[in-house]
Amino acid sequence: MFQALNLEFFCLFVKVKTNKKSFLKKALVISLKIFYIIPLVIFMKLVRAHINLEGSPVSIYLSFPKVLLPCIGVLKRVVQFLLLVLVVNIFAYWTYQHFTEAAREQRNLLYSRFQSLNKSIDTINTTISQLYGNEDLMYAKLGLAVPDTSMKEMGFGGPVLPDSLLVRSASSLKRLKSSMADRISRTEAKIDRTHNSYLSLQLYMEQLHGKLQHTPSIWPSEGYLSSPFGTRTHPVTGEKGKMHYGVDVSAPKWTPIRASANGRIERVANSETLGKHVIIDHGNGIETRYGHMIKPFAKEGQMVKRFDIIGYMGSTGRATGSHLHYEVWFNGAPVNPIYYMLSDQYSVE
Repeated sequence: MFQALNLEFFCLFVKVKTNKKSFLKKALVISLKIFYIIPLVIFMKLVRAHINLEGSPVSIYLSFPKVLLPCIGVLKRVVQFLLLVLVVNIFAYWTYQHFTEAAREQRNLLYSRFQSLNKSIDTINTTISQLYGNEDLMYAKLGLAVPDTSMKEMGFGGPVLPDSLLVRSASSLKRLKSSMADRISRTEAKIDRTHNSYLSLQLYMEQLHGKLQHTPSIWPSEGYLSSPFGTRTHPVTGEKGKMHYGVDVSAPKWTPIRASANGRIERVANSETLGKHVIIDHGNGIETRYGHMIKPFAKEGQMVKRFDIIGYMGSTGRATGSHLHYEVWFNGAPVNPIYYMLSDQYSVE
């Protein structure tokens, strides 16, 4: 190989005089060949190995450049490192798949529970809307101002911190949880408002019921109306234009006379005009008087309820026959009792 290079150089010098440019070009090419061949010769020193498998006619010949012999240890460590990296990656991938699958199942379970909770909240809100309608109807029937509709859709919450917004934007599950928490808070606020409203209605109705219990509303005895409220000719004295402050209910003697409403026995007395009579104070400025009894049954200071027997019908005092003289007074003035004499089915127990 070196002889061929020398021959090539000799031929080059012979031709140098004829063409200088060709000489320079040839010299450059030969120099490149020399720098290429020298490392090739060095690396062509190979290490040969003959591997014969025991008990087998097959043999293997291996050869590799001698210069790579010191690199075998390094190559071995590189291969070990790569195998270790491979094992770690396989384990990491398996762990990732395992925990990802578990997290996915938990996520799906949470979504399912959120959907179920959302349906329950919708059902509760539907019920609350129905309660709102019943509430408005009750307010209207009781003559009360119907609550403002805007007050029923109560807002809830306050300023949202930037960190909270960042968390919500980063996770759809967090957003769903936050939205569900807001719905639950709003629903709880609606329930509390409705509960308080019904408590107010209950208190008002209890007060109204108590007031109605103390308001005369029944016939105080059996019988028929024999003389109305207003001016008349007195049946005993014959005086014309005489004011009749009550109504007369006629029935046989010893017909029971009952309290027309809850109250307290204010007086049990005997007078020339009313005869034996009972006066009941019902509170709220209402008072009832029962005259011409044959025998009072109540005692002064006694608390009575509607339908309690307070005496028996007779004709004591100025009377032409057995009857009850019944008066209703409101704030110190007599009123027509007929407006407070309803059928028993309309009475308030």
